[in-house]
Amino acid sequence: MKFLYDLVFIIFSILYVPYLVFKGKAHKGFLEKFGFLPEKVTRLRNPVWIHSVSVGEAVLGVKLSAYLKKCFPDRPIIVSTTTRTGYDVVSKTQNGFVDAVFYYPMDLSFITAKVVSKIEPFAYIMIETELWPNMLRELQSRNIPVIMVNGRISDSSFKNYKRVKFLMTRILKCVSCFCMQTERDAEKIAQLGASKNKIFVSGNMKFDEGLCSSGQKGINPECFGFHDKDKVIVAGSTHFPEEIDIIDVYKDLKAERSNLRLIIAPRHVERTSKIQNDIEKAGLNCLRFSEILKSGVHDNFSNKIILVDTIGHLADIYSVADIVFIGGSLVKKGGQNPIEPARWGKIVIFGPNMFNFRKITDTFLENNAACKIRNKQELKIKIKEFLSNTRKSCEMSKNALKVIEQNSGAIEKTVEKIKGYLTR
Repeated sequence: MKFLYDLVFIIFSILYVPYLVFKGKAHKGFLEKFGFLPEKVTRLRNPVWIHSVSVGEAVLGVKLSAYLKKCFPDRPIIVSTTTRTGYDVVSKTQNGFVDAVFYYPMDLSFITAKVVSKIEPFAYIMIETELWPNMLRELQSRNIPVIMVNGRISDSSFKNYKRVKFLMTRILKCVSCFCMQTERDAEKIAQLGASKNKIFVSGNMKFDEGLCSSGQKGINPECFGFHDKDKVIVAGSTHFPEEIDIIDVYKDLKAERSNLRLIIAPRHVERTSKIQNDIEKAGLNCLRFSEILKSGVHDNFSNKIILVDTIGHLADIYSVADIVFIGGSLVKKGGQNPIEPARWGKIVIFGPNMFNFRKITDTFLENNAACKIRNKQELKIKIKEFLSNTRKSCEMSKNALKVIEQNSGAIEKTVEKIKGYLTR
């Protein structure tokens, strides 16, 4: 079985690596994926290895590192990521809590064996459901504890995993502890073959990214040339054609409210030029966020749609918003996590397709802490309503902060479980 898996992975790599080179994604750290680790990683003795995938998990990786470092100041901590954006987030925000960051190796048996031998981790922590069979088997063979934290399984992933349950059961046996977000996630992982005595519900660590503990201070509205009376809409992590929808809504409402402002942050920044063309086709002016960072503040920014073409700034940009639209929700992409804007006490609006964050969005909706719409027309109606009804806006803002406060504490629960494996 291992030979067959390796063979499939090798064939995939042969096809995929040229694609990455062609797309310009073969960065200077690319060799790390083949097990050529930097000396800053291999010189550390028995580190705790935290694996995150991209930006959202990388932020949690740094947060978790900070908590673990307070409990075990002498224990080195390394964080691996799959994407370049995740790598950059860890590098820029680690604040001395992470001793080294590197790219996660390909899951080929001879590469994972090489990497684990070089690192000799004291424990391995994976954020959410990053189940790489060869890596997990290699860690288990060396009696290295494997801990899943902030575990979640989406409905679509659960259906796919169930089709290969006989393989999933074998893979899950390699994991020492499952810290799942919800009871439903715990039920799913158990149905896939995880031992029930290894499963715990610790909550969603992303709720702990509150104002007081996140280390993020937001962005001064004056950075954009905004004034006190301006009302700001931020459309975050958008997909096509959501940008066109929000541009149309903004253009209509702008005719009624001259102080209305719009910031669009697409999910994929490589689409920036296309979105800029859409803005200009609508007869509106556009300014890229990277230009603001370069040139500083100018008053003439205020009447232009701000197009975010940088990575890692959206969580702070939410701080200037009055209303936030969650992208990927009017199209069938599953949405994005509403916690980031809600932690600033913002009005959060999303479409019907939030299936990647079902439990979180249900929590917000049940507590009147967010608004669900079905289409562009309803989006326009709700934005207009919130802009006109100060009382309703304030109530939803307070409810959003209340939800964050009531669901905080997952990191502390998770760290308590991890500590048992780090004190052996």
